Amino acid sequence: MDEMKQPNALDDRQWSQLWERYLDEAIVFDPLTVHEINCIVPIPDRTGVLIFTDTEIHFSNENALKTLHQFSSTHSFSDYEVLSICLKKLGHFGKYKMPWACSFFTLFPLEGTDQTIWLNPIKLSTVFSVDEQFFAELTNGLCLLLPLHYRRFIERAEIACLVLATIRRGMLHYGIDGEIPLDFLYLPNTPFAKSLSKRASLKNFRTAIGEINRLYQQTYSLYHCEPLMDDPDDSDHIDWL
Repeated sequence: MDEMKQPNALDDRQWSQLWERYLDEAIVFDPLTVHEINCIVPIPDRTGVLIFTDTEIHFSNENALKTLHQFSSTHSFSDYEVLSICLKKLGHFGKYKMPWACSFFTLFPLEGTDQTIWLNPIKLSTVFSVDEQFFAELTNGLCLLLPLHYRRFIERAEIACLVLATIRRGMLHYGIDGEIPLDFLYLPNTPFAKSLSKRASLKNFRTAIGEINRLYQQTYSLYHCEPLMDDPDDSDHIDWL
């Protein structure tokens, strides 16, 4: 991590001219037009978030977790609440602040899940410190002020990558010849990715092939379908995969 001058970084706790600039550039969030999210950043002192991709900025009036749910349900990706239950049951991915993942990418929350920054670890270029504050620069050029120290940050990024690799392994093990999580991640050539590649958790899988995928399907059925036994008319409120 290199020491440098104070960067022009987006702070989810403090309004700035950078927020005005990004809001001016933002378009209304349509989950159908977004394929991979780099990060979701709450707007300070008001409702809504900005969603950053490689090339665009989107605006949503919802909080971060509701925006993620809207995106995942639109694309029939993982239900965050169900996935969190599964990860906690398995016991290998921590007990709180669970990442969200599908087979294409993953996002992890920095603090509480409802209204916090969510980051795609594969899209992180570097993490650095200035005056005891930590910043993350993404591959699209965005710079964010981090509300936590590097050790906790990279631990959460590491777990998110492990979950992503585990899900991919369960779905793609017939087509990909891989034995460790790193074989399923396709990390870019960035300083942060190089740091991730050295992390112990990404050297060995912690579950059997397909275990997380099977548990997800079982948990999803129990979580969403059991209430229908009491109220069959409530099916309109279920986001079916």
